[in-house]
Amino acid sequence: MITADTIPTRLFRDISMNTLQVLFNQLLGVFIFLLLSRYLDKEGYGELNWSLAVLTFITTILSLRLEQIVVRDVAAGKDPSTMLTLFFAHNVMLGLLFFGLLLGANFLFPVAFHRHSILWILSISQLLTFFALPFRQLATGKSAFGWLAVLSLVSNLIRCVWLAWLVTFSVLTIPRVLIVFTVSALAEFVLGGYIVLGRLRVPLRRRTPFSGYGQLIKGSLPQVGVVFLNAGIARIDWILMGVFSTPAHTAEYSFAYRAYEFSPLPLLVLAPFLLNSFSRLFGGSPAGMDASDRGPGPAPTLPSWLNGFVRLSAIFATLLPLWLVLAWSPLIDLVTAHKYGQVNALTFLVLSACIPFQYLINIFWSAEFAANRLGRILVITAITGGIVVAGDCLFIPLYAGQGAAGVYLVAMIVQCILYSTTSLFAARTAWAWNRQMLLSVIIAVVSGGLAIGMTGSVFLRLAIASLLYGVFTWAAGCLDRNDFLLLKQHWDRRSSSSLYPLREKIVGK
Repeated sequence: MITADTIPTRLFRDISMNTLQVLFNQLLGVFIFLLLSRYLDKEGYGELNWSLAVLTFITTILSLRLEQIVVRDVAAGKDPSTMLTLFFAHNVMLGLLFFGLLLGANFLFPVAFHRHSILWILSISQLLTFFALPFRQLATGKSAFGWLAVLSLVSNLIRCVWLAWLVTFSVLTIPRVLIVFTVSALAEFVLGGYIVLGRLRVPLRRRTPFSGYGQLIKGSLPQVGVVFLNAGIARIDWILMGVFSTPAHTAEYSFAYRAYEFSPLPLLVLAPFLLNSFSRLFGGSPAGMDASDRGPGPAPTLPSWLNGFVRLSAIFATLLPLWLVLAWSPLIDLVTAHKYGQVNALTFLVLSACIPFQYLINIFWSAEFAANRLGRILVITAITGGIVVAGDCLFIPLYAGQGAAGVYLVAMIVQCILYSTTSLFAARTAWAWNRQMLLSVIIAVVSGGLAIGMTGSVFLRLAIASLLYGVFTWAAGCLDRNDFLLLKQHWDRRSSSSLYPLREKIVGK
């Protein structure tokens, strides 16, 4: 029996389990990433990453981000069986259509597919993962976080164990990697079906009104353009590297970019906190209406905790990249047998410079999304995507991975400026946040530069840079205890308010 007293315990358990599975999945992903990069040759690793980038880009577009709609509707109480059936049918239908087109292109353009021979084989595992997506989203919508953790981890666990066994007792080759990926994806698909159909008792319906599918697609249409552009921004540089450069250069850049993607891990924790808080702040926005259509109006009142959030973000956005940049060459050369360390030092340095802008963009984007200003988000994302595509086509043939990294940095800077100049918040506030982040970047650069000049030892450099960073941050007033107390109070109030309606409902019964 569920009582009011058990709600905090259950809430804490669900949040903890979901957070732990995300972090554990990240660790497993890093382990797989390092194994493949170390034991595959650069040509094979580059071709594998290029094929994954192409397939990820395509399946992201095919999904139309229906997974967000399904989670929202199931959590809101809509019939989960109908939502599962519609989403599953959508993925299977479009996935099989894509696979058929890919096989047809393989026969029509044999020369092109001879160069990228693993593309269609790898597509089998990617499509199985695509087919399993509705099961995962259904478990998320029903808050079955225990089953979600099992389903989310199974594929990566199989890959980790199998790849480690191959490395220890055999040889890691591309054909064997493809087998591992396919079997692990099949296991995720089968387990997802068992969990949802057998344990959660949510069946697939043979007869589901087609009108429901139309409503599902209609609900996703406002974000289709953003989905397409974001998918392109995230992976178009990998794809163009495979077109304009060599597999070895593709391998080097994709390694640096994957390391960059793993770097802002705190953002995974901070982003939901921020989006939920902004959703409460802008809760009065009319649903389905772009806030830009309502006229400029006064800037919203700034929450008392937000400045503290920006300070905390500035520290996370600069201190962690500082550590990674200082340790990059010796650490990565050690774990990859001197394949991707020193050769990627400049590329990763440029990419890591994007991380502070990512944190700021996340703040501005969350406010825009919470206020339902989807049109503004689409325009800014389109400009960013145009810069990435045009710049990559120009600079990848000339400078390979370093050129792609430089273009991406320019695109992130422009995107941050555009969000700052059109922000819902007062211009003075937006630029104050930019200055706060810039100050933290300067502190990180000075601290790292001084540490490099003082010693050649990596460990001493890390210790000295950390000490200097802390001293400079304190001296510049970037740390304020009152800000963090306000953040804690806001978190406590948000947790209590999220429990209150459910507590009242249970007590009323």
